[in-house]
Amino acid sequence: MPNRPFICIGEGSGIMKLLSLERTFSISLFICFIWCLGLSYFTLSNEQEAARFGHQNSWTKKQVEASGAEGPLMHNYEREFKALKIQMEAEENKTEKMEETIKGLLSNKLQLEQEVAHLKELLVQKAEEHTNKDKINEDKDCPLPPMDGYPECQGKLKWMKEGWTSDPCYSINGVNGSLCSILIYLSEIETWCPRLPGRVIPTASSQRTEAGQAVIRENLQGLSSKLANRIQYKWINQRIFSMEDIWVKAGRSLSAKHDLKGRKAKQILVHPGAVTDEIGIARLAFNGGPLGELVQWSDLVSTLHILGHHLHLSASITDLKIFLGGLKSGCPSMPTLEPNLIYTDILGLQQMQKALPNIWSKYQCKIRILDSFGTEPDFNHVSWAKGHNLSSPYGGLNLIPLQLYTMFPHTPDNTFLGFVVQPHWSDEENKKLESIKRKNQALVYGKRASFWKGKTAYLDTIHKYLDLHGTVDNGALIPSYVTNHGIVKGAEVHALLRESKVFVGLSFPFEGPAPLEALANGCVFLNPRLNPPQSRLNSEFFKEKPNIREVTSQHPYAEAIGEPYVWMVDMDNSTDVERAVKAIINQTIEPYIPYEFTCEGMLQRVNILIEKQDFCNSTTSWPPLSTLQVVTAEVGASCKDTCQKQGLICEPAFFPHLNSAQSLANYGINCQTTEHSGGYLVLPAYDNNSKRCVFQSDPLLFSCVRSHLSWTRVCPCRDYIKDQIALCKACL
Repeated sequence: MPNRPFICIGEGSGIMKLLSLERTFSISLFICFIWCLGLSYFTLSNEQEAARFGHQNSWTKKQVEASGAEGPLMHNYEREFKALKIQMEAEENKTEKMEETIKGLLSNKLQLEQEVAHLKELLVQKAEEHTNKDKINEDKDCPLPPMDGYPECQGKLKWMKEGWTSDPCYSINGVNGSLCSILIYLSEIETWCPRLPGRVIPTASSQRTEAGQAVIRENLQGLSSKLANRIQYKWINQRIFSMEDIWVKAGRSLSAKHDLKGRKAKQILVHPGAVTDEIGIARLAFNGGPLGELVQWSDLVSTLHILGHHLHLSASITDLKIFLGGLKSGCPSMPTLEPNLIYTDILGLQQMQKALPNIWSKYQCKIRILDSFGTEPDFNHVSWAKGHNLSSPYGGLNLIPLQLYTMFPHTPDNTFLGFVVQPHWSDEENKKLESIKRKNQALVYGKRASFWKGKTAYLDTIHKYLDLHGTVDNGALIPSYVTNHGIVKGAEVHALLRESKVFVGLSFPFEGPAPLEALANGCVFLNPRLNPPQSRLNSEFFKEKPNIREVTSQHPYAEAIGEPYVWMVDMDNSTDVERAVKAIINQTIEPYIPYEFTCEGMLQRVNILIEKQDFCNSTTSWPPLSTLQVVTAEVGASCKDTCQKQGLICEPAFFPHLNSAQSLANYGINCQTTEHSGGYLVLPAYDNNSKRCVFQSDPLLFSCVRSHLSWTRVCPCRDYIKDQIALCKACL
């Protein structure tokens, strides 16, 4: 038997290749048959020609005989006859060979048909085996649903059976190799298959949000696991757990004073851009780096936890993508969290906008920005800032200005978040601190050598009355009479404050937490005036800050507290410095902390902001409209100053309620002509002479802090709780 031809047939296409082979063979056989017919015709034609030729030869022979001619003519005939005979024999041999060839071809055709039939049987068998191999066997606990309308489902199921381990995202989404887990994924995470009978696809909120009420927590245990082993949160973690007892007591106290029941537990994402590895501020925290932002983040995290909400801490851009669904993988980009609120800073917002350009706007109204020095409305507004050359790397956010949370209540256009100023030690440590006797000494507020430059005459005057101590790098050039303790930890700083009478400001850094910590330890703060006031117009430090606020002293908030806790001095006037120092050493003060900077005060404030402040729903109104007090400003005055003179605070949330002629008529302002404009920051306003009123057409340009030399501003003011400026009296 001749060797069988080898045919390579790929899986899933063998039948088609077999059919192609059969067609090829049929065509070849047909060509062979036509050729054979042509050969027979050729043979028959030769025989007829030979007969005709023989007939002609017979006639010629008769002619010769009749003429009596013989010799050469007869010789030629015999020679030609022999040639013809040889030719006929050759043709007969060809015919015999052709017949043998045809018989061989017919035999080969039969053999080939048998081979093809055998191959067909093998292909059918192979196809059945392949089908059985890929067949999705129904599980008794997981019956296959009807596949109508899902043409890709079977193919996806087959691939997932083998490929589910190719990317960890599948197992993260619950795939374990079982038919049920694969079907659930392909129907509920992706949409290739129908969902299993009896299963209901959960909504994003019910799937990812823990149900339940927010309950004041009695410890920080649940927070510990989130902070452990995260180097970016190391300093924050230390501060939080050093204050655990105080936070727990504050939570109990607030709960006893106010009804905190009925609050829903929120899903809250915390992404401090400052602590991410991409920025790296957290790495400097233990080496004299800036701590103001880290203090605020520490206290915010503690507050959210004690209030009973669910925290999700992000420490990198990768974390951010995992939480919000921007991480590239084999699976579709699905968020692992549907946050109710997102706390970040300007650096973190920029990271979010760059890493998640297509989805960050989805969360825009849920974002709260920790912004130490504040952002005024004109800097926040992208096109306005660009058109008026108010460039700043931290401006142009295009958020509602109240979404920006400040460290101190700089401007009512932003929301005051604050932080905690409190000796954060255990009862035993507090007893030790209380046993420390006050000495005739002063501690200088300056941990960097650059802060001390040009301050020698100022320090010489103070040294006449007090021993001076410092906490600056040992390599720094400072006056020889200063006892330098080097860079020290928080507990040592508080011990130094407890034994000192004065905390000496050097005019920089601006608006840090340390002066209020001094007051909390019963140590007076010597607060240098700034003449002229510092702003982005004349200060390198404020040059890139997104505001034009003028800072009149090293610490404006402390300046407002006033004597006997805070004494203002002109550093260049030795007489003024001596006056303040002499008064301080002859007085005794008790430790003082404004309520809004205590643990309980921050818990109260943040709880109200979470429950009431809503930028996603335009129909909600907070603070209550009943607290609105309308005051007309003098020409050239801002609403911030106008309200403050009345013992009130400007409330930008009320501006839309005053932005119509009908509303102003309710407050005795008669608008004879009106217009709307997006070209001013002082609207609504009016011209008292022409009785023309101008209203704001761009809600992002409402501003408490701007003024106009020609127009009278209509100011929305409200009351506030003493030492809790963020809240109105009816807000609790």
